[in-house]
Amino acid sequence: MSTNTHGVRSGPAMPLNLAGSGQDVELVQVCGGKGFVNRMMEMGLVPGSRLQVESGNMRGPVVVVVKGVRLALGHGMAHRVLVRPVNS
Repeated sequence: MSTNTHGVRSGPAMPLNLAGSGQDVELVQVCGGKGFVNRMMEMGLVPGSRLQVESGNMRGPVVVVVKGVRLALGHGMAHRVLVRPVNS
């Protein structure tokens, strides 16, 4: 797996709900209908955004920090947000 100039690992994207707690990720794509994609964009979840996963366990919501704001996403929503790990 190689790393580009932005410190992002190249390779396949994974659903946000599979990222571990404490992991830094970059948003690659939001999959879904126009309404869902627009809602995520309004919350600051746009391609290229850096997220820190605060809580990504299999129970309860996935909690992320984006642009200094904590967001809680249900697992179904988080599964439709594709991310890549970021090197620290």
